[in-house]
Amino acid sequence: MEAGVDRDFGKAQPPYTIQTPPLYAVWATPNVHDTRAGLRINAQCQVMDMQGQVIPGLYCGGESAGGFNQHGLGRCTTQGYIAGKHAAAERPTA
Repeated sequence: MEAGVDRDFGKAQPPYTIQTPPLYAVWATPNVHDTRAGLRINAQCQVMDMQGQVIPGLYCGGESAGGFNQHGLGRCTTQGYIAGKHAAAERPTA
């Protein structure tokens, strides 16, 4: 990218240069897709059984959670945060 042109992918030149190793890169492409089926969860991302009762210690988020109201990475990130926050606050029952 030193020439100011991305010959591999044709991407725009970033506004700054990263010069100090180690350097890492990842490609992420958000997709808009939903699943209508999946595990039923509550607002704390706890999985509920067929009677609507919470299954203790079981959390779910993202594409594994049912519904048709949010998409891809945003849904996974948000529900993962919520599930992790509540799971970390749980006290062992044993």
